Amino acid sequence: MKNIQDKATQRYLKNQDFFAQYHPHVLKKIESFQDDLASGLRQEKYSLEYKNGYFDVLEISSQNFLYNTNSVEFSHKLSSVINYSKSSFIFDGFAMFKDYEQHKDEFDDKLKGLEGIYPIMSYYLHNSPPEPQMQEIEKFIFIGLGLALHLLPTDEKIKAVEYFLIEDDIELFNLSLFTTPYYKLNAKLTFSINENQELFTQNFSNFLTMSFFRNKYLKYLYFSAHSDEKIKLIKNVLSSQVFASFPYKTLLQKYTRPLQYMKMDYKFINFSEHFKLSNISNKPLLILAAGPSFTKNITWLENNHQHFVILAVSAVLNKLQEKNITPDIVTHLDGFEISKEHFKGFETQKFLKNSILIAGSFTPMEVLEKFSKKNVYIMEELSTNYHDGYDSFTGPCVGSTSVFQAIHMNFQNIYTLGIDLAVDNEGNSHASSHTITNNQYNKETLNKLQNNISFRGDFFKVKGNFLKDVYTNPLFYSSLQSLNLSIGLLKETTQSLYNMSNGAYISHMLPTNIQTIQPQETLDKKELHNELVVFLDKYSTTVLTNEDLISLEKRLKFADEIRKKLTLYKQQILPIHKEQYLHNLISLILEILIEPNRERNSLITLYDYFFSYAIPIIFDFFNTKNLKNSKRHIENFDKLLLDEMFDICEIYKVRLEDFLKKSL
Repeated sequence: MKNIQDKATQRYLKNQDFFAQYHPHVLKKIESFQDDLASGLRQEKYSLEYKNGYFDVLEISSQNFLYNTNSVEFSHKLSSVINYSKSSFIFDGFAMFKDYEQHKDEFDDKLKGLEGIYPIMSYYLHNSPPEPQMQEIEKFIFIGLGLALHLLPTDEKIKAVEYFLIEDDIELFNLSLFTTPYYKLNAKLTFSINENQELFTQNFSNFLTMSFFRNKYLKYLYFSAHSDEKIKLIKNVLSSQVFASFPYKTLLQKYTRPLQYMKMDYKFINFSEHFKLSNISNKPLLILAAGPSFTKNITWLENNHQHFVILAVSAVLNKLQEKNITPDIVTHLDGFEISKEHFKGFETQKFLKNSILIAGSFTPMEVLEKFSKKNVYIMEELSTNYHDGYDSFTGPCVGSTSVFQAIHMNFQNIYTLGIDLAVDNEGNSHASSHTITNNQYNKETLNKLQNNISFRGDFFKVKGNFLKDVYTNPLFYSSLQSLNLSIGLLKETTQSLYNMSNGAYISHMLPTNIQTIQPQETLDKKELHNELVVFLDKYSTTVLTNEDLISLEKRLKFADEIRKKLTLYKQQILPIHKEQYLHNLISLILEILIEPNRERNSLITLYDYFFSYAIPIIFDFFNTKNLKNSKRHIENFDKLLLDEMFDICEIYKVRLEDFLKKSL
């Protein structure tokens, strides 16, 4: 027995050395846990027991064992379920369409933004065997470790290149250091130990970013004693990948549409820094978004809107018009056709004649035209930066972006209503008046682990603003995470933010019961409008400087450089072996995705979005067992890939050239 204890202790010490050298953040968590035990801040929950030739974990309070069987045999059986099938024990990085030609006429403008990916998807699906098997498992996820006795048998079986290891119980993980030699795993390891939702999401996102070309199918092994909450979060991250939620060809439209508005002398506003304090700053600002709390508090809003500067997202305009509440500022980001529905059902020009529009650069012309031109301000983005130094801090949705805008405009007291980012007690996802979306979910749906990966899929609990917890989904959570991470970085110490919604808790926002708000001053809205225009004009421009025009010429030159690289690549003789072909692809990607700067950033980001979709498809196709005719597949994939890469470059060049011809 002493010999077993000595070996376990030696294993623990070697693990400590391993983590100290390669994963110091994990060792820091272990040491913090041990300090808490020593100081009495934490009590031991478990006892590591050795019996009949194996280790088990005894839960002290219940006297129940974690394994309650031979843990070594259990762990080998667990690892034995791993197979190479592309249809079991996998997370699918993104959905694919097989016969897109038959349905492309039905695609909305968002789906059309993947037009160059569909032929690649279709070729993959038409040329894959009926029940495809992986040749290698390259990225693998362990969800729950226990004593981690299944790690080495799994590694011996699959020898993956990268592992993502999840364990939420720090004490259990600490015990596993006695039983499992982590230092023997010969792979790239990413640990998620006792991480909250925000940290886990960041960590797993980083895991995806590394060797993104291996992300089509991610194999996993689930330790049944572990919660399924991390499975939901994994699916959340996968469904929220920016390249999938905002297609690359749509991004190309977003990046080049501002050129049209600059030719028309629209005002572009700079949100790169806080505005200076002014008379406007001290007026209370109320942000109205389309969460369920908006319509539930509409009576309060009717009685109190004159006391606030009203900043409303376009999705609530129809309800505001119905209640005769004119917003002082309207925000709109969406460039998709369906977003125009927000402006239907009422006389927009009449209702919005004294309203200011702060628009994203992707906003359609039809939306801009509903406002007086002098009242329209278009946001620059860091990825375009057509006006030197102009930028905006944007979130995943218009509600979160509106909060960032309000902070940059330096309003000292910012109130929010309708930024719920969760379903309400009745299961509503949005305000009842939302013209596009208002889904309703029952409790069974909210708690169920869905089979598919969807932006509106699995619900999971987060801290509530007034309730202990509320249900959110990937769509809402991406915005919630953006707010939680960014408000503290952006807000000045003099600024106060108040969350009056009965949804998710938002960091650095004070939960505030709406009935406790008793504003005093009634604002003169006509005078306010004039003040706002003068105020915003100070941070806006309608012209490009000589330096800005030179920057545009440099962008055009960079596009020419990309085209030359693609031409040189195309002229090379294609390899007949898939290993060399895939190596050449990575080399081409590295040549294109070079260090970004003002002139390169837009085009590099476009290719990055495209590669994030296309390259994992190609890599996974060639990671198929018993694949025949590799040479033919290489030729066909390469043509599909290059055709679209040339097309991206050509569209970008033509739009820049067209603008420069009329500007120089």
